[in-house]
Amino acid sequence: MKNQLLYINASKNTPEVLWDASGCRFSFKGVSYPEDADKFYNPIYKTIKSYIKSKNTKSKIKMVVDFEYFNTSTARMLYKLFSLFNDAANTKDYLVEIDWVYEFDDFDMIDSGKDFDFMFKNLNFNLTEKAA
Repeated sequence: MKNQLLYINASKNTPEVLWDASGCRFSFKGVSYPEDADKFYNPIYKTIKSYIKSKNTKSKIKMVVDFEYFNTSTARMLYKLFSLFNDAANTKDYLVEIDWVYEFDDFDMIDSGKDFDFMFKNLNFNLTEKAA
């Protein structure tokens, strides 16, 4: 299958992105306030959508979201991506586990993780405090 591995280096305003289809692991790390969120995130979304469409069997996907900061445009793209995973969990019996990593005093990040957890009942969110 195409797109077994996707890696994007972090920049000053975009996160490091890793998608390893062979291990069903996906991660974001760093900051996310791209000039054009659609341009940055749509290829990632299309890669994941293609993977999910190609798999007819139950799969487990592990995702780590480790943002120091993200803007509203990124939140919209996360919503779109989580919706894709939520639908796969609902219709294809996927097991999607998301580790939402936060700094111990970053209440905005904690609240964002809780909000996404509330919105996407078919996904397993783990709010995880970043190790000191």
